[in-house]
Amino acid sequence: MRQYLGLGQRAGQVVSGDFVVRVKLRKKEAHLVIVAGDAAASTVRDIERLAKHASVPVVKFGTKMELGSALGRSPRAVVAVLNKPLADRILEILGGTKGE
Repeated sequence: MRQYLGLGQRAGQVVSGDFVVRVKLRKKEAHLVIVAGDAAASTVRDIERLAKHASVPVVKFGTKMELGSALGRSPRAVVAVLNKPLADRILEILGGTKGE
């Protein structure tokens, strides 16, 4: 999955960071949200609420450090995938399980 996130990042189809992900969810441009397992509870709650409103699946994966590393960036708590086929492939890899 890390390779897909890195590829999506280079192609401009993956955004990261709390503020940007919130904007993409509100604009209904995100197809998948990935939240780090060690993200703050308030961040997880807010992102899950916005994702539910936008009918976007949320999955938990790794740590902030692992998500940031996959993107070639500093630690990230939340990532949004903007490309539907890429989002579908990542969900397939993760077994299609949605976050809480």
